[in-house]
Amino acid sequence: MKNNLLKKYQQLNMPHKFLVTEVDNILKKKYKAVEVPVNEFIEFKKDPFVDYSTFVKSYFIQNEEILNSLYSEKEKADIDRMRECIQEMRAAGELLLPQPSDEDYDLQVRYTNFAEGRLIAVILESIDRQYVSGFQMQGAMCEKLYHELKVFKGIDPADCVEGNPILDEYLEALVKAGYLQE
Repeated sequence: MKNNLLKKYQQLNMPHKFLVTEVDNILKKKYKAVEVPVNEFIEFKKDPFVDYSTFVKSYFIQNEEILNSLYSEKEKADIDRMRECIQEMRAAGELLLPQPSDEDYDLQVRYTNFAEGRLIAVILESIDRQYVSGFQMQGAMCEKLYHELKVFKGIDPADCVEGNPILDEYLEALVKAGYLQE
């Protein structure tokens, strides 16, 4: 099965690495992503597991139609439960609505929109400032987009050896992102 996927991947003639500009175009066209300044995500500077200096581009995906097409049925059900939970907490007075006068109003609204599945943030990382070397996502879990971003991260040609778990994981991402069919 995996040998068959490897052959299909090789026939695609996809790049092993994606340019930041290529991914930028795909995100904007396919997902109607809106570019936002990287400094919108300054909170990552405090994250010991993230190298903020590699952040090159960042986006918000908030088009309702696009988001609905991205989320699986399970993810939609999880989002609905989260929305209900947030509404119940608000009704019980346990969760206050952010007020425009609050110092961190925009951030509070953003995190509420993340939790309610109305917004996904994507941050592209590039060590060499040319090719995508990693990514960060914020928002409700969206497996399809996650796997597509894994595809954009690419694979080292030296890892394209049958039986290599890195290749197996990449082929799985290609399938889940819709580039290959099993």
